[in-house]
Parts: sequence; C-alpha cells; structure tokens
Amino acid sequence: MSSPKHDGKRANGGKPNDYRIPEGNGFWSKTAWQASAILAGVGLLLSIFGFMQNPERFGYSYLFGLMTILTFVFGGLFLVIALHFTAGHWGVTARRIAETIASGAVVAAVLAIPFFAGVAADKFNLYDEWMAGHGHGHDDHGGHGDDAHEGDEHEGEEHGSLFGSSVAYAQDAEGHAEEHHPHTPQMEAAHHRIMEHKAPYLNATRWGVSALVYFLIWIAIGLFYFRTSLRQDKASKTESYALTNKMKKWSALSAILFGLTLTFAAFDWMMSLEPAWYSTIFGVIVFAGSAMSIFALLIVIGVSLYRRGHVGEALNTEHFHDLGKMMFGFMCFWAYVSFSQWMLIWYAGIPEESTWFQKRWDGAWKLWSLALMIGHFALPFYFLISRMVKRRLGMLQFGAVWLLVMHVADIYFFVLPQAGRFSFNHLDVGALLLCGGAFFAYVFRTLGKNPLIPMGDPRLSRAIHHHQSH
Repeated sequence: MSSPKHDGKRANGGKPNDYRIPEGNGFWSKTAWQASAILAGVGLLLSIFGFMQNPERFGYSYLFGLMTILTFVFGGLFLVIALHFTAGHWGVTARRIAETIASGAVVAAVLAIPFFAGVAADKFNLYDEWMAGHGHGHDDHGGHGDDAHEGDEHEGEEHGSLFGSSVAYAQDAEGHAEEHHPHTPQMEAAHHRIMEHKAPYLNATRWGVSALVYFLIWIAIGLFYFRTSLRQDKASKTESYALTNKMKKWSALSAILFGLTLTFAAFDWMMSLEPAWYSTIFGVIVFAGSAMSIFALLIVIGVSLYRRGHVGEALNTEHFHDLGKMMFGFMCFWAYVSFSQWMLIWYAGIPEESTWFQKRWDGAWKLWSLALMIGHFALPFYFLISRMVKRRLGMLQFGAVWLLVMHVADIYFFVLPQAGRFSFNHLDVGALLLCGGAFFAYVFRTLGKNPLIPMGDPRLSRAIHHHQSH
C-alpha cells in the first residue's frame, strides 16, 4: 500500500505535529462535515414528505435511522470505557475518534425528540398494542379505517386496550392495509397471557421515563470522557496522571450503567415492536453489532486521516491491524449470538416465540435474512480472516465499509419487518440520511476542531510505538 511519508511534521510550514487537521478547504477540514450536513438537509425534506404521506410507516423508518446512529454511540461508549477500565495502551491513539463519536449522544438525544413526540402524539403507532390509551383502528390518528379494524377496537376494549386482534395488520408504503400472520385461538390465548404478565413493564409512563434516563446516562458518560480527555491535552504531567486515574475510577460504574441501559433500550424500542415476543439475548446482539461498528468506523475514518498525514505515525499499520482483529472478532461474536437466539427458539418449538422470525421469513424478507447470513458473516469472514488483509489498509478499509453497510441492514432487519411486507423506499432513505447526516456532521466538525490524538495521555508514547507480537 502506498502512503504519504510521515516524519512527525505538519505539512503546513513544517511545524511540530499537534495532530490537528489543518485549516483550509481540505476534505477533513470542510468537505466531510459540510457534505454530511447537506445529506441531512436532503433527509429532512424526504422525512417531512414521508411523514405527511404516511406517518405510521414513517415512524418505523425514523426508528431505523435513530437506532442506527445510536449503535455507533453505543460502540464509542463501549470502547472508551473498556480502554480506561483495562488501562490498555494499544488503543490510546484511536481513542479520540471514539470519544468524539460517543459524545454524539447529545445529537442522538436531539434527533430522538421527534420520534418520542410522534409516539406521544399518536402519530407513530409502533407500540399501540401495549401502550395504554392507544388502540388500533383510530381514523383520526392516521390508523386503519377499514371494517376489519373495528374488530381490533373491540378486542382492545375487551383486554384493557393492551392487545391487538388475533390478526395483525400493517400498512405498505402506499398506505394500503394488509393482513399477515393469522393466529390460532390457542396462540391468541397465549399472546394475551404474555401481555398480561408484561403489562407492569410495557406501559407508556415507564417507557417514557426510562428513555429519558437512558439518554441522560449516555450523555453524561460520553461528555465526561470526551471533555476530561480534552482537558488532559493541556494538563501538566502530574494533573495528567490524576485525570487518567479519575477516568479509570469511573469506568467500572460506567460499564455497568452502559450495559444495563443499552440492553433495556433495545428491549424498549425494538423488541417491544413485537411485544409478546421475548429474547434474553437480544440486547447482547445489539451490543455485538455496536461493538463491531465502532471498530469499522475507526478503520474507515482513521485510514483516511492517516493517508492525508493528519495523524502522523500515531495511527499506523500496527494499530489498524489491531482494530481489524477486534472488528473481525466482534463480527464473529455477532454471528454467534444471532445464531444462538435463532437456534434456541427453533429448538424449543414454542409458537409464540417464533413470531419474530416468522415475519422475517415471509416474502422478500426471506432474501434479506439470507443476505445478512452471507453478507454479515460468511463473506467477510473469509475476506478478513487473513493477517495480510488486516495489514493492507486499502483492503481493510473496504472490509470495514462493507461491514458498516451490513450493520445498517441489520438494524433495518430489526425494525422494518414489523411494518409489514418488504418495501424499502424514500421514507427509509430520508430518515437514515437525516439522522446519519446530522450525526456525522457533528462528529466530523468536532474532529476538525480538536487534536485527533489524546496528547496528554501518559500512555501515548507507548501507544505510538506499539508493535504486533506476531
């Protein structure tokens, strides 16, 4: 691989490398964040149009876009906490990018406001089956106004507005109601029993308060580590050691809070779309994808910065090799826990536990499921397993981009089958562009304003001279 010569000097005037992006009209100084902002603007226009066209279907699309960027935040929080908890030196030079992504929890919280407002205003009817005061078939709230849904209302009244009818309905992209997955009377009775047991947890008040707590915790952790790390850049040697110990001291509690909030957020916002279904490993699957995605992002962003000379040799082939190994490992972990979830549910053979997979094996969703098996694991496994690939940065960056695309497809797989038959459309594109564009505009803009390397970390020298042992 060809790369620029890094001699520890800045290209602008030969000044000592402070690991900052030079001001000007370069890709990382302006183009990256401005292009992201433009994409966010395009996404906003598409989202407004999509909301006016079909608010119920757009609710699923917006949740997809929001959860995609949240998994990047989760990944950033995980890596930052883990590096401080273990006091590992190998990832110090890549940590500033992860800290910046983790601090994007603030942006994610702002982007979450329209979603939760839409749910509260009964415009997004994703959780109607279990949210008290909501019912299927509300003509005045964008619901389904056909005769079949009058039966849904009676069913909801009979069971305290917690349950939908024994036949699930959704809308396609054009707003036409469609019927899918009819249940037997036995399955319907089992469904109602499960919902009764879940009623103390699945209620609108607990759901809303919990969401606020989750975001406050993520913002607090993300900003604490990001701001403390920036402060360390300018600290004296004695203060630098004190700040390192401070960040390490809080890492254990941060890890516990992070693990719990990620798990229950995954339950609340995605698993509860199919409220009678449950999987104790669902949060672990979301975590595995989040961890894989942060290493993929670090590779994509880091290699680009390295090739342009912005990080000198502080990030080099040795570091990218480690990042590639971690990305590969969490990709395999994602495959393992995803297969375990399916295998255990298949082995038990309990009908009400199979509903989630049944929806993802109908029509075009079957092809999507197969594509994830192949594209998220089989192909990248054979491509990335080689040590040679992890040390050839062009090939490694390609693999990271591929896995990021597959990760986005995985989040889509979690959310959109609950909306009905497969119909990837402008609503999904708009929501993804809005959330992703706004998030990365913040990330890229922030990277351009601060040193790209934690210059005050006492382990920096050791990290820069890090070499593979094999």
